[in-house]
Amino acid sequence: MNQSIKDFITLDKCKTILEKLVKINSTHPKGNEMDMVRAILTIFEKYNIEYKVFDHSENRGSLVITIPGTSSKESIAFLGHIDTVPVEDYDEWKYPPFDAVVDGEYMYGRGSADMKGGVTSMIITALYLLEKKITPSKDIHFCFTADEELNGIGALAIKDSGILDGTKEIFIAEPSDEKLGLAEKGALWIEVVVDGLSAHGSRPDLGVNSIEYLIEYINQFRTAIDCESTNPLLGKTTFSVNEFNGGVKTNVIPTQSKASIDIRTIPIHSHEDIINKGKEIADKLMKDKNSLSIRLNVENNRPAVETDREHEFIKKLKGLCEKLSYEASYKGLHFYTDASQIIPDLKVPFVILGPGDDAMAHQRNERIELSSVARIAEIYTNYVLEN
Repeated sequence: MNQSIKDFITLDKCKTILEKLVKINSTHPKGNEMDMVRAILTIFEKYNIEYKVFDHSENRGSLVITIPGTSSKESIAFLGHIDTVPVEDYDEWKYPPFDAVVDGEYMYGRGSADMKGGVTSMIITALYLLEKKITPSKDIHFCFTADEELNGIGALAIKDSGILDGTKEIFIAEPSDEKLGLAEKGALWIEVVVDGLSAHGSRPDLGVNSIEYLIEYINQFRTAIDCESTNPLLGKTTFSVNEFNGGVKTNVIPTQSKASIDIRTIPIHSHEDIINKGKEIADKLMKDKNSLSIRLNVENNRPAVETDREHEFIKKLKGLCEKLSYEASYKGLHFYTDASQIIPDLKVPFVILGPGDDAMAHQRNERIELSSVARIAEIYTNYVLEN
């Protein structure tokens, strides 16, 4: 394969760029992704690049850098988010989470794996094209998105701008342990609020116990969802009650209770159908009991998405990885990515392929192997040149 690519993608280059990014605190809830946008642009300051900044206000921003191709009718897009989850246990880290310390083969720091390592691979790919004055066959969009860890405002803004309208293939640079991620689970978060009727604990017959009805509702809802069908990459849909609150005192029938349910779906399941089932169960319970109210609030709704392994995009990419002597096995991701915000509308094939172990995401002592960043940059660059 292209030796000049290997020579260009040095571990020192990976370290220098990744260090710059990890040292920027872009954690939620503030995000401050505009600091990341400014830092990325400084990396390209000696080049005359085509770019667009998306200002989401309050120092939150996204960025798209475009390398024009010989044909602008089609494009390839790379997506990487520049926000990270917070650090809640700062003093428990081996190294300070924003110092970007290198120990052996690894760089430690919040966001190193999820996913500033992948962002670094994207940046190096763009730098190679610019440095070598290469005009690819298609436009190449490098999309750096804000707010992936919460509402996805960056991916949505880029999608709505029309920049990706001609895109035929999408790389999501999330950590995938360098495997080809063809599917990700959907996330449906539902808050259930039950209002009943208060009464003295000695006279439950005079009240409507919101906790008991909430438990009954959850049991019926869980039973109504298919958690047995299996996806070969993702396993089964899961249903987990992760918050439960209700009651004020042992001798008082509780008036209001709440629960938050985290449903992680496989692609065959429609979120609309699940929500409708939840409403039907609530309506049935309320019909049989006066002074009972059950409300559903959808807090997060990201559908499961999947690319067929027989798609030409995946076959080309798998062949390239094999030529580079890199592993080309498939996997599914149990967490959601920016793909859930754009693939349902764009309906184009995608792959989740990035450096680092996805098990490191959101973990204390998060780290990434610098050579993994280099290998993924090599795959990205070779793919762009061959397509």
